[in-house]
Amino acid sequence: MLKEQDKRILIELVCNEQTNMIMSDCMSYTSEKYRELEKLKIKLKNRNTTKDTDQ
Repeated sequence: MLKEQDKRILIELVCNEQTNMIMSDCMSYTSEKYRELEKLKIKLKNRNTTKDTDQ
């Protein structure tokens, strides 16, 4: 399981990548990579997490 903090960091990284893609090409939201990143973000958001204090 992911720690909550790890999950937030991964989601932030995915969002940053998507934002950079859009900034460089406003149509990139239609790309396969963008859609795969979106799927990954959803999976991360739905994934069970442990508290940051758990090991």
